Amino acid sequence: MYPTSYYIALGTNVGDYKNNFSKAVFELNKIGNVSKIANIYKSKPYGYLKQNFFYNTIVYLKSEILPNELIKKIRLIEKKLQKNKRIINGPRKIDLDIIFWDQKKFKNNNLIIPHPRAQERDFVLFPLLDIAPFFRHPVSKLTMKELIKNLKDHYIIEKLSYRNLF
Repeated sequence: MYPTSYYIALGTNVGDYKNNFSKAVFELNKIGNVSKIANIYKSKPYGYLKQNFFYNTIVYLKSEILPNELIKKIRLIEKKLQKNKRIINGPRKIDLDIIFWDQKKFKNNNLIIPHPRAQERDFVLFPLLDIAPFFRHPVSKLTMKELIKNLKDHYIIEKLSYRNLF
C-alpha cells in the first residue's frame, strides 16, 4: 500500500500547549510521517464558552494506514496523552481530528471525512492555509482562501509560530 495524505487538527486548552502538541506530534510520527506543522492559533472557545482559550494547529501526515485504523490510533494517542474531555466542546488536554484524507471522502459510524464542520472554523482553515494554501475542499471544491472569505464566525485571537514547539 502507498502512503496517503492526512490533515489532522490538534487542539488544546488544558496544560502547556507546547508540551501537549510536541507529545502529540511525537506520537503521530509513530504511525506515519509528520512533514508539515502549521502555525499555532490562539482562539476563543467554540461551543462551551466558560473555559480557557484554545491553541490550534494542523499537521500534514503521510501514512499507509486507512482512516478506520487511523482513527483508532488517534483515539489511543488521545487516551495516552490524557485528553480528559468531559463535556462536548469542553476543556481538553489534547484533541486530534482528521480533517482531510487526500481528496477522498469517507463515512462510517465513527468517522466522517472531510470533517463536517471544518469549513465553519477559522482555527482549522487558517492553519490549513499555512501548509496547504492551494488545497481544495473535496466536497465544495473551494480553496482555503475562498472558505475563509465565507466564514460567518471568527474565533482566532492571535497567531503564534509553530517553531516554538521544538
